[in-house]
Amino acid sequence: MKRILIIVLCLTLILSTFVGCSKSDEAGANNQGNEVKNGEQTSESSKFGGTITIGTYADPDTLNPLTGNDIAGSWILNLIYPKLMKLDENGNKVPYIIEEPEISEDGLTVTVTLKDGLKWQDGTPITSKDIDFTYRVLYEQKLQWQYEVLNNITWETPDDKTIVFRLQEPFPTFITTIGYWQRIVPAHIWSEIDDIKNYANENPVGFGPFKLTEYERGQYYILERVDEFFLSPEGKPYLEKVIFKPYPDINTMVLALKSGDIDVTAKEIPATAAKEFEGSSEFNVVQNQDLGYEHLAINLRDPLLKDVNIRTAMAMAIDRSQIVNFAFDGAAEEMPGIISPVYQKYQIGNYFPSYDVEGAKKILADAGYKDTDNDGILNAPNGENLSFKVMFANSITAHEKVSRILVDNMKAIGIELIPEPMDKSLQTDKLYNTGDWQLTINTWGAIDDVESSMATLFLSTASLNWMGYNNPVADDAMLKMKSAITEEETMNFMDIFQKEITKDIPDIPLVVKKNNFAYNNKFEGFVKLPSILEGIINPTSLSQVYIRK
Repeated sequence: MKRILIIVLCLTLILSTFVGCSKSDEAGANNQGNEVKNGEQTSESSKFGGTITIGTYADPDTLNPLTGNDIAGSWILNLIYPKLMKLDENGNKVPYIIEEPEISEDGLTVTVTLKDGLKWQDGTPITSKDIDFTYRVLYEQKLQWQYEVLNNITWETPDDKTIVFRLQEPFPTFITTIGYWQRIVPAHIWSEIDDIKNYANENPVGFGPFKLTEYERGQYYILERVDEFFLSPEGKPYLEKVIFKPYPDINTMVLALKSGDIDVTAKEIPATAAKEFEGSSEFNVVQNQDLGYEHLAINLRDPLLKDVNIRTAMAMAIDRSQIVNFAFDGAAEEMPGIISPVYQKYQIGNYFPSYDVEGAKKILADAGYKDTDNDGILNAPNGENLSFKVMFANSITAHEKVSRILVDNMKAIGIELIPEPMDKSLQTDKLYNTGDWQLTINTWGAIDDVESSMATLFLSTASLNWMGYNNPVADDAMLKMKSAITEEETMNFMDIFQKEITKDIPDIPLVVKKNNFAYNNKFEGFVKLPSILEGIINPTSLSQVYIRK
């Protein structure tokens, strides 16, 4: 608990930058009683009614809350299915449908109690059996990366409100990790499903401020408010409907906001687009700090990319300042190491090779790579060109810009990169299923509990370790860091891990972003949370947003 408190205090000091670009200078007030905005007084009763239309960049990969693993899907699924914990405005993980967890003095027992009176949208009470069912299915069928959190953990449900977890070794961030990341499903429905992994879940029954009533992929997702929701100031959401509309790219989404086709952007918008709204009497822009980062992941199963000399040279060739200024219009910070600069205490001097084109050329030359056919591309000793495909989602404009920068950066050292834009769902399938890729530009959505998150991403057995990274020394350090009790132990193992990964370079961090979200200022009550996963489109926010009349 002491280490969790330290994390909470650090995040409280670091996070949540807010930028107002028009009349309103607030997003996320707790709307209790009468409020005065722009000189108007709004009575409570007049807040009910209306629809908000939200722009997003893709369809959900699935509506199955046990297998969905994309950001676009999370905005919808989080409004329908609950988690035990949620983020607050300072990045703290706090109880959502549970009371404050009780953790034993030795850290080996965690007791969780549900809040009173919670019911699924069909009227069935939410009980500890739902948590038990969700976690058992998750673990037994190895769904998502979250199942790994449950390794060597047992649990029991002594009554309908309580679930007790027993750990074999300390895991200080256990409940904040599984509690925040895993959605809970109603056991009385899902226990009747034969093939949970491939279940489409076309008619979701969950617990949240809204329920999905209609959708057409590529066009819209319509959610209607529920009759009762405990986070809403007056017992139920003010808005009658929430509509999500996917757009093929960010620029089209911004144009839709300006034309009135949508009211708010779930996906962050470029800094240049945010500046266009400055001084607007119609739109507001809010900004938050990303908890994840942009990165170039490397498939270590590739015969050429197995060579650390190539990976090291590539890391040295990347000009992150270009990425900051061109791809993100200055609204980003360079990532010299594997841990985001958001977490200052983990910046301990273990960094990837710095930008050095001549040094990168020398490493490749010393390793025997030469341009034997004079085509400007280096050849391996077997004659094969150092030519690699770099894939990215075609709906993410910033990643397309990053790919162009990387193409030029690599060309300067004799490596050819071939941009491979594709639908986000295809990119996800290649990473998680087929393994048919070489390089990929991606976003780590949120690196929250840093000491355990590293194992989630880079442990040799981790499902998110698309790179195929396998280093026993790094594995040992990550596992010990995850269970460390004292600050001294944590920092010791963090140092070992950082030294190993910056030497091996399975993944190249690029930048950490500042995210801009825009909305029509006829809406009030948004709650801004850290990271692109939450932003201003989250259950806390939409349970209390209303149209200013």
